[in-house]
Amino acid sequence: MTSFEALLLLLVSLIKCSSTYEIFDNLLRGISVGHPDSARYSVAHHILTSDHIDDIVGVIKNFKSNTTDESNQCAHKIANIFESLETTNRMEGVKFIDALGKPPSGLLSGNTVLMGSYDSCADINNTDHQWYKSCHISATGVIATKEYLPLTWTVCFPAECRGGNYTDLTRKILAVINREPYLFYIPETTIATDCQEDTELVVGSYVAIALIGVVAFMGFVGTLWKPVVDLVESFRSNKDLQVLVNSGEVGEEDEEIVEDGRTPPPDTSQGKDFIPQSTLGLVFNSFSLSRTWEALLDTTTKPGQILCLNGIRVLSINWVVLGHLYLIGLGAAGGIGDVVDIVYRGYWHTFTWNALPSVDSFFLMSGFLVSLLLSKELARKGGRFNIAAYFIHRYIRLTAPFLIVTMVTGFLLPVIVRGPFETILKPLLQSCQAYWWTNLLYLNNFIPWSKMEICVGHSWYLSNDFQFYAVAPIFIYLLYKSPRIGVSVTLVALAGSCIAAGVLSWIHNFTATVILEVNAFDDFRMMYIKPWIRIPPYLVGVLGGWWTFKNLDSLKLFVGRLRMGQKLLLGSAVWLITCTIQYWIVFGLHSQMLHKLAGEPQSHIAGTLYETFARTSWAVALLLQILACETGLGGVINTLLSWRGWIVLSRLTFAVYLLHYSLIQSYVAQLRHAFFYRPDYELAVLYIGFLGVTYAVASLLFTLVEQPVAFLEKIFYRR
Repeated sequence: MTSFEALLLLLVSLIKCSSTYEIFDNLLRGISVGHPDSARYSVAHHILTSDHIDDIVGVIKNFKSNTTDESNQCAHKIANIFESLETTNRMEGVKFIDALGKPPSGLLSGNTVLMGSYDSCADINNTDHQWYKSCHISATGVIATKEYLPLTWTVCFPAECRGGNYTDLTRKILAVINREPYLFYIPETTIATDCQEDTELVVGSYVAIALIGVVAFMGFVGTLWKPVVDLVESFRSNKDLQVLVNSGEVGEEDEEIVEDGRTPPPDTSQGKDFIPQSTLGLVFNSFSLSRTWEALLDTTTKPGQILCLNGIRVLSINWVVLGHLYLIGLGAAGGIGDVVDIVYRGYWHTFTWNALPSVDSFFLMSGFLVSLLLSKELARKGGRFNIAAYFIHRYIRLTAPFLIVTMVTGFLLPVIVRGPFETILKPLLQSCQAYWWTNLLYLNNFIPWSKMEICVGHSWYLSNDFQFYAVAPIFIYLLYKSPRIGVSVTLVALAGSCIAAGVLSWIHNFTATVILEVNAFDDFRMMYIKPWIRIPPYLVGVLGGWWTFKNLDSLKLFVGRLRMGQKLLLGSAVWLITCTIQYWIVFGLHSQMLHKLAGEPQSHIAGTLYETFARTSWAVALLLQILACETGLGGVINTLLSWRGWIVLSRLTFAVYLLHYSLIQSYVAQLRHAFFYRPDYELAVLYIGFLGVTYAVASLLFTLVEQPVAFLEKIFYRR
């Protein structure tokens, strides 16, 4: 039996409707005639024409025999729904059946999600003033060919069905379904029921609302502060001058100056009493939207800036968004067949489901810039730097917007977002209530150690980045004091990390990447989010930043002396080698995925080698490309990556990183249909739309939180 028969059987399990039965019975008869040799359709027809339906409906009506009062209420309510279909008051039963999942299109291509009508279920609440909840019943069936078939069915249960009542009912129905296990069997242990719950606001929710209110208030007052103060001061100055004119203390020449509209400069001798220069005025002015938007849209550059990093940063975050769109869509995917088809549809689709190297690009750029800037400061100050300011600056700049997103995403979205797939947001509230504080300490990739309960799941990257930032001065200072020792220590740390990745992969029999891993939880927990596994790209960046500080000018001079043919040959070699490496890292997994889907064993050696060298290889290739752009070997690629328009978008990449995951989750949670990975054009439109929305919201987070905090830091740091 395949998904087709199983889904039809699950549908009729709770629907005693002769017209519906006749439609599917005729459908199956027609299919059986058209495919006389197809045993699977004959099996489906046999099941539908047997006594299963009457037996299952009997189970439902007899469910009221449960012992507890609460169970009886659940059973009575369900029985009443079916009985209403035989009376004149059919609307409640009709809406109930309309809310049940039906066999969708695409059954033969593996669509195993029976989506019901979430809105019809909610509409019952409005008619009889009793709460009904949309639920997802998931199970894994075993068909005659010993293949596993994941199933998801949306139903509408009365509010009286709490705890395990609806699961008990489902299991009683399955006892009827499993009478013929040689055709189709659903193990009881695979059944799970996940229902919509009336989630209430918690303390963190109120904190999130308060933070939003404070940010909005500061933005509103800050925007009006300077214009209002200027208006008051102008009025006060004009009034004082008019008094002086009337008293004859100002001559006609001075009077003409005032009449021309030019006011005298402010009297700075007033000190703290002068409002625009007060601390309060500076604080409010830091939140002025006119200032923060001006800072966002400023495209001026300074000598020594590596402009190609702006383009790389934007393209990398866009790749991250693409990968997460495909990943989060799995929570509402229209069946395993649709997901598997991503791999079979084309070789280039590997770029969508293997977006993991984009994260290593950010680790490389972060280490590169920290090393470059700190090396300059050490050289300028004779080997000294303010270690306290080093950490405080980073912590404040990261934590302010991160705190806002943590509270809103973890405590507010799970409460206010409603939809058929809202249960994908449940873990957010649970994990954030227990572990929100690990985000502020940047320890959520360690705590909890044995469970995957990260508050704001994708924020593991920030914890790793901050931990790398914390140890970076050790390597950079050694590189400054003794380059030979510094390079040796950094290379030893890098090699140790690579070896650790290979050893863990070999011992635990992990595959080439977490995407291919059957035990994805263990791979993610033990390797993917741990700093000793993810640090190689950062260390490559540290070495690259230090080397750039020491030798970039010499390298530019060397390249500048080359003839045009030599320069073209060298540039072509660099880009050919680096692009080949990156192509292998991304698209080399396509064949591995095909082996996995075919049930064939994957090469353990190949997986271990990939885990050992892929991240470092990607970082080295990207570093060489950055240096090629800076030394005149980038050509048209450098021209594109150094476009001034990237400057504005690159300032938003941190906010885009923080926001995009939650925005995609909120969209998927409210879908009224299963998420399909086809056609490609529709996904492209959806992706472009998400980019636009994410950058728009990110601009608000930047102008209302991130940039004002930068202004405030400068004010109080100078004081």
